[in-house]
Amino acid sequence: MSDFSSIPDNFVVKNYVPQLDVLQHADVFFTHGGMNSTSEGLYYGTPLAVIPVSADQPMIARRVSELRAGIALGLGDLSPALLRETAEILLADPSYKLQAEAIGASFREAGGASKASEVILEWRHASV
Repeated sequence: MSDFSSIPDNFVVKNYVPQLDVLQHADVFFTHGGMNSTSEGLYYGTPLAVIPVSADQPMIARRVSELRAGIALGLGDLSPALLRETAEILLADPSYKLQAEAIGASFREAGGASKASEVILEWRHASV
């Protein structure tokens, strides 16, 4: 059991939050860098602080950083000071928000699942 006695007054701790709803209002998103969470954060134009844990997450974190839509952090380097500094950088430098918004716009313009299924069906019919 964790000790929750030192949680700052401006924090809300919940067992579950509706991530897509929250991301529409978030200024920064700290994430493990899974493809779904990363895509959802960028879809809503939210700059990311990516803390990869396993699998494809380190590659995703690097790419987010390369695109300047967020900052990649090392799991072993985490500290309250680093998390605060990262949030401050993402909030102070508008280029992160602009890049996240541009990527989000490209996601929305791509057409989503219905467009993907159209492309797959067209490819399938063309190859028969």
